[in-house]
Amino acid sequence: MTAAIRRYQRDIDALDQAVAERLGLNRTDLRCVDLLLDRPLSVTELADQAGLSQSAMTTALDRLEGAGYARRTRDANDRRRIRVELTPALLTRIAEIFEPFAVEAAAELDRYSVPELETLLRFFADGSERRARHARRIRTTTAARPKARRQAVHREPADPDAPGPRRESTP
Repeated sequence: MTAAIRRYQRDIDALDQAVAERLGLNRTDLRCVDLLLDRPLSVTELADQAGLSQSAMTTALDRLEGAGYARRTRDANDRRRIRVELTPALLTRIAEIFEPFAVEAAAELDRYSVPELETLLRFFADGSERRARHARRIRTTTAARPKARRQAVHREPADPDAPGPRRESTP
């Protein structure tokens, strides 16, 4: 069972990578797009859900806006609040990319009974909550540990007779 789930996750990862490449996005930007498919979010909500700092979120949004995929708008109820929404152009591209997948998936669903589908929904809901809980646990325990320092790699000058100290290379 674990091997099947891991294979399923790898296949999801491969599909996400293919979609990101087709849209000209990196995986972080695609994650933001995925979150915005549910509904427009504030910049802070999007950053929190995507696991990004505010500065990284701003950079991602700049890229998405530059590609014509997202736009920042003022909230209708609170003009001080900025919301991020996907553009119709992106929604059209996503529909085109996923239409064959959706048709095939819908046909496959007909093979399952209602109780089987309910079991699958429960399985995915439980798994989703478990993954979110453990992602929080891992981030919390990782944040408490100091980050490993990378050793600098020193290279010898291209010309061994060049002035300056000679340094040993490290593998």
